[in-house]
Amino acid sequence: MKKLVSVFILIFLVSCTIEEKAEISQEKMVDVLYDLTVSSSARNTASRRDTIQYIVDYKHILKKHGIDSLKFVKAQEIYQKKPDVYAVIYDSVQKRLQKKLEEVRASKPDKEDEALSPVINMKDIPFNRKKNNN
Repeated sequence: MKKLVSVFILIFLVSCTIEEKAEISQEKMVDVLYDLTVSSSARNTASRRDTIQYIVDYKHILKKHGIDSLKFVKAQEIYQKKPDVYAVIYDSVQKRLQKKLEEVRASKPDKEDEALSPVINMKDIPFNRKKNNN
């Protein structure tokens, strides 16, 4: 009986020390969270009247990355138990978002965008001017 109890205690201790590993790698988690964040932002701006509506369902994003919602939730739970790793993942997402924002801001507008922009130079606006012959 003592041997049986000691075996159970040993199994319990070993099972407690085995670290659970996420099925989704950190790099893939960054990719998924990036896409989910962009989709969420598009969803938030789509409620405005004068914006183009880009609405992507979360299921499609997970499918694009070849994972299901259960794997994603389990991976998030595992990474949340390791705050240092979870912080690295979200820092990577933030850096990627910042880089994309800088690229968009640095890019020159298309010809179509220029046609829609307001006239800034007053010389380009025709005025009917009367000449004084005095």
